[in-house]
Amino acid sequence: MSQQPLVRKAEFAERALAFAADYALFAAAWYAVLKAFDPAMPVFLNEKGMIVTAFLCALFLVYQAFFSCEGRATLGKRLLGLRVADGEGRPLDLGRSVIRAIAYVPSSFMTLGFFWALLDPHGRAWHDLAAGSGVVSDRDAGRVRGPVVRLSAGLLVISFALAAGWHGIWEPRYLKLTTVAHAKAGLTEVKALQASYFQRNGRYAGSLFALAEVSVDPRGFLRDMSVLYDLKSFRFKSDKSGWAVATRARDVDATLVAAHGP
Repeated sequence: MSQQPLVRKAEFAERALAFAADYALFAAAWYAVLKAFDPAMPVFLNEKGMIVTAFLCALFLVYQAFFSCEGRATLGKRLLGLRVADGEGRPLDLGRSVIRAIAYVPSSFMTLGFFWALLDPHGRAWHDLAAGSGVVSDRDAGRVRGPVVRLSAGLLVISFALAAGWHGIWEPRYLKLTTVAHAKAGLTEVKALQASYFQRNGRYAGSLFALAEVSVDPRGFLRDMSVLYDLKSFRFKSDKSGWAVATRARDVDATLVAAHGP
């Protein structure tokens, strides 16, 4: 008589790695689609990026619903030997799998629903509680598999924390500093063009369009200025004896930058 495989509750570390594999698949698709639209597109920061993001998020939920029922498994769960089951270890039906996928939305709030699996005695996340499901494994944890999976999951959590810190804390500060620095450097071109304008006209320019007239590439000059500054914020003061300009950089705080001469 053949021995039935051991069904055990999946460890949180196994679930984390499986979800990371599925997430990485869609994250790669998201990035590729955005860059296919426009290689210079700032990721996520415009309307087109938001539409692509919403579409792929919806597709991810469909993917989770379809591959979490009737004995199927997502790519990540298949790699880790996991599957979604009901309370008796049987495959979910499609209806309960759809409920489980939709419940990913509240579970994703600060990832609290996912980490709830660490507190639940049966290792269930919020979406499992909503669907009456759980994640199980037919593979033995083993002396090697268990520690390796836990170490990998630990490194994953650390990487996630660092990425969240970068995007939430350090990246905005870095972008602000670099954007303001580039804006200040860009005013040196304004100073050089003011000198050229004075040599040609005997006075200093009172607008960007006047400065563009003496630049090598007027359209390129105005395009570069629009990248660095809010063009509507430019304020010029000029006469025969000197000039001054003030404007706002395109950082999150719209930092005021200024220059004067000669």
